[in-house]
Amino acid sequence: MRALMRAGVVAAGIAAMGPVVPALAQTPSSPAQTPAPPTTPASPDLMRFLSTTPITLLDWGMLRLERDLEEAVKQLGLDRGREGPPKIGTQFRFGDRRVLAYASFAVKAASRTESNCRDIFSMVREALLSAAPKGATGAGWYLARTFNSDFRRLETQPEPFDELLLDAVLLEITLRVPPNEAFAGGPGRVACAGRLDSETAYIVPLPQVPTQPRPAG
Repeated sequence: MRALMRAGVVAAGIAAMGPVVPALAQTPSSPAQTPAPPTTPASPDLMRFLSTTPITLLDWGMLRLERDLEEAVKQLGLDRGREGPPKIGTQFRFGDRRVLAYASFAVKAASRTESNCRDIFSMVREALLSAAPKGATGAGWYLARTFNSDFRRLETQPEPFDELLLDAVLLEITLRVPPNEAFAGGPGRVACAGRLDSETAYIVPLPQVPTQPRPAG
């Protein structure tokens, strides 16, 4: 409830007055040809590959985490941005072996601040964990359920499973520059991230642009 109350204030720079209705597709002047139904079976190699390749708990957990993150953003009303829809997903970082759940919002310059980023992080985190028995304090339980089988417990599961997952999963919020401000000269994007058991986020440093060395002489 506290997150929902704050959402109305923080999301002012994100949420539009209503959903943006896309322009209707232009109907060609000439009638389209009626498509014919398939006459041959689908590729047997493709079906064999899809039906015999197992899904891992990492795949399964990332899919569930992305779905829950999308629902959390909708619950807070942050999915109706006039500057463009949010970009939401999960990815595995091979460098440090961590799962990154990310939500990127296009916002105006006045809203691209570190404090706003941290506020949105806290709101999204609380909404994401709202279904856990202990709410925002049940991050470990939530991750252990998300990255696990609903039917069996494997003997090879490392322990403490929930604490290991808390260290392995990060939530990242990005406030990006909308296309209509790309050349306005305002502040750049702001990103912040943190564990799901952290009430606040740290600021993610911007990537360093490599500089060309000056020629000697």
